[in-house]
Amino acid sequence: MIAVVRDIQDEVVSFTQELIQIPSLTGDEGALAQVVFEKLRAIGVDEAFIDEIGNVVGILYGGQAGPHVLLNNHLDIVPTGNLENWNGYHPFGAEIDQNGNIHGRGAADDKAGLSVQLYAMKLMKSLRDTGIALPGNVLFASVVHEEAAEMFGIEYLCKKTLPRKGITFDVVFLGEPTDLNLKLGHRGKVEIVVTTRGKTAHSSTPWAGINALQKMIPILETVFDCMGENLARHPELGQGSVTITNLVCRPGTLSIIPDECEISVDRRYVPGETLEGIVEEFQQVLEHLKKKDSQLEASVGVRTFREKSYTGYEKEVQKHHPVWITAKEHPFVRKTFRALQHVGQNPQISYWPGGTDGSLTAGLMGIPTIGYSGMQFNYAHTPQEMVSIQMMMRSLEGYFAILCELFEIDANDLSSIYRFHTGGTGLMQAHHIKGIQECIRPLAPAEYREGRKTSHGSE
Repeated sequence: MIAVVRDIQDEVVSFTQELIQIPSLTGDEGALAQVVFEKLRAIGVDEAFIDEIGNVVGILYGGQAGPHVLLNNHLDIVPTGNLENWNGYHPFGAEIDQNGNIHGRGAADDKAGLSVQLYAMKLMKSLRDTGIALPGNVLFASVVHEEAAEMFGIEYLCKKTLPRKGITFDVVFLGEPTDLNLKLGHRGKVEIVVTTRGKTAHSSTPWAGINALQKMIPILETVFDCMGENLARHPELGQGSVTITNLVCRPGTLSIIPDECEISVDRRYVPGETLEGIVEEFQQVLEHLKKKDSQLEASVGVRTFREKSYTGYEKEVQKHHPVWITAKEHPFVRKTFRALQHVGQNPQISYWPGGTDGSLTAGLMGIPTIGYSGMQFNYAHTPQEMVSIQMMMRSLEGYFAILCELFEIDANDLSSIYRFHTGGTGLMQAHHIKGIQECIRPLAPAEYREGRKTSHGSE
């Protein structure tokens, strides 16, 4: 392992535990944001602040030549679910097991990724302090509301916060779970809302009304049985998909025929398909069914929601993640591969099944975006959520190597710090894991930071 990474391992692990021990559901990320902001100031980045929406930003300024790199992660987590399913681990305990895994909600999505990217900033700051010039800026951004799948926080960062400061970036690294591989895109996602309307009546005389739920039945059958057939396929991202995830009837009380029924449809799509075309598909289904039922009153659209961040900032947003893909042959991808190979890693290229904020940076802005971390996707959002310390530290080693490669920092300039441990394989020794367990205790439940007071840095 690179010496400078090995030397800060205990510090990285301790900070990752601290992050996991702070509950930060979407819309309630304030306490965590303050901790991240304070850590950025402590490591001495050139500028650190919390913007109007609540994103935490850190900046290391370099030269104008570039490239300018954005390290992106998110503050929010999903709910814990039933605590009985956590196999004795508290979701905010951040306990380390005998195999060197840190357990807890957010460990795999995205707090270990946040921690690693922040310490990558520290390593680059230390490198610059030795007199090595950085040709471009290194930006760090922990954004709000990623899990809500609306690009709420990342859009504010990229469309308002950074432009106001005249800051641009040339490549984005997402600290989402990738199992030490490279993720270069994912299918698009849109939440389609289909609504049928009828007329209320007492349920003892259903013939006196028009049951909106009954009118929804042929639509349900069409979506489940027909619409998934022959969807477009992409050679890398696979085939589109469609399914129904929720159904609601209104008024929704006993003894009354519902006059409104609404379904939520999860539609995943691939390059070549458009949001307008997807809505039109559903519109054609409704028009076809209306020809068979003159009483069918139905409409379709994209789900919108008024989102509010923990700072109070509000905006109407669509439940939509555009499709995106970064070319395997892109120079930034090739350099990333080369850097990881230099530190003994052999990443594979794959694509996420779910969504990320790359939908904004790559899908809408066209900026090359690459996913990389040591977190494992199969643990994300589950009661088994954990992160391997070994893989987490290898990803920090990887990020340091990537940034040095992108900035074309000569290996000779790193002779005093770019040393290897355990033969340059990047593997962590078992005795070191044991040492971490002995030296770092998880906080007791009474010490969880659920009530931490939040204050903001000035932009």
